[in-house]
Amino acid sequence: MDMCFKQSNLKERKVFCLKPILNESYEDVQINSHMMRFMKKFNLPTLLKNAGFFKTKGINLVELISFVIQLVFIQKNLYEFLRGKSSNIVCQKDTVYRFLNDPCNDWRKLLLIFGATIIKFYKSLTGEKRVCALVIDDSAFSRNRSKKVELLALVKDHVTGDYFKGFRKLTAGWTDGASFVPLGFSLLSSANAKKRLYEQGPDVPEDSPGKLRREEAICKGTDVALKLVQETLIYVQEFEYVLFDSWFSWPKLVKGIKNLNRDVICMLKNMPNIFYTYQGRNYKLSDLYAQIGKNTKSTNYIASVVVDYYGIPVRIVFVRNRNEDSKREWLALLSTNITISEEEIIRIYGLRWDIEVYFKVCKSFLRLAKEFQGRSYDLMVSHTSIVCIRYMLLGVAVREENDDRSHGGMFFSFCDEVKDMDFQQAFALIIDLLVTTLRENLFLSDAMVDKIVTDLLNKIPAFIKHRLKLKVA
Repeated sequence: MDMCFKQSNLKERKVFCLKPILNESYEDVQINSHMMRFMKKFNLPTLLKNAGFFKTKGINLVELISFVIQLVFIQKNLYEFLRGKSSNIVCQKDTVYRFLNDPCNDWRKLLLIFGATIIKFYKSLTGEKRVCALVIDDSAFSRNRSKKVELLALVKDHVTGDYFKGFRKLTAGWTDGASFVPLGFSLLSSANAKKRLYEQGPDVPEDSPGKLRREEAICKGTDVALKLVQETLIYVQEFEYVLFDSWFSWPKLVKGIKNLNRDVICMLKNMPNIFYTYQGRNYKLSDLYAQIGKNTKSTNYIASVVVDYYGIPVRIVFVRNRNEDSKREWLALLSTNITISEEEIIRIYGLRWDIEVYFKVCKSFLRLAKEFQGRSYDLMVSHTSIVCIRYMLLGVAVREENDDRSHGGMFFSFCDEVKDMDFQQAFALIIDLLVTTLRENLFLSDAMVDKIVTDLLNKIPAFIKHRLKLKVA
């Protein structure tokens, strides 16, 4: 009895020990498989070479970046992974930190050419008439527990109104309404030297990407936003509109983007020093709303008017403010394209929400500003770029899973054939069920049933008749 109990207990312990090992190994294989397919699909080694990345000795550069990207998916930071007894260790801690602290790596260029490659893939899945936009917004990059982080500053959080220690992460990203691609960002400190808490940093080569990033960090947000749009247009042309919130709706930025042959759709803020010219007079935004009549025909917006905005004609659409806590009943949207309808302006501005999802995912799941707690400005830029690449990887995986068109041209031919056949068969089945129901429940004659069905088919819209290949008088 005792021997049998010991043997069975030993078997249970073996199974208990082997099960998590097998699961962990399986998950590692899955992660590596996704990563390898992602790199092969978008040719990451070539993109790194085109962006000027190189490594003279030691571990291969692609393996090093792949290793850092995958850390978040195995739910371990660098310290925990290296402390464990894993056989998959490809480098040591110093190797990773030397790479992330290198000021000569041009992460901005890498994200732009990487994002441009992914956008071409997304564009192949959509029609030419689909509206695409570049979205600009900022988010809090908190380092409240830090003291000697390079260019650390007191920054105001627009959401809470409180100040925190850290940076403003200004981001420009492309969206087609289904997928979001982060193309560039800047970790903004403060243009006011009194609000910068720590200036000292390592000496970096002149004209290096690290030096340019530091100079950019102490510029005004609107100037950096316009620079991001200009740099994006060098690599990505597939967008018609630039979208942003009321925090960036200054005439300088709106006119600067319009001069780049792109239209702006943005939220407006009622500011005392910004005026709109209507019928020869200048109005503040609230006064303009009081001056124009309300639209009683549309339920989608309150009013719409074309005004002169510092030399350019714009359309301002006043929509209902559904926020119960707000004292104002309206919100205002500005569009530099005055030819499109008010409903289209509202719909396109709704694409801006994709960047809010991006911020939430990066902070809650991709360990933005949490994974590496270095003091160097270059390390923060490097790690944030790694987080952007992680988001691109997840975005491509979601698009391939949900968008059947990602299977390629052969799928299109097969799908079109099956879809038409299924629709015709389904409609014919519904008509048969209708005929059977009329005969069994209402006891109608065949002539009466045929007349009802014929009348029904005659009232079907023409495009459905065309799909069904019907010839009904």
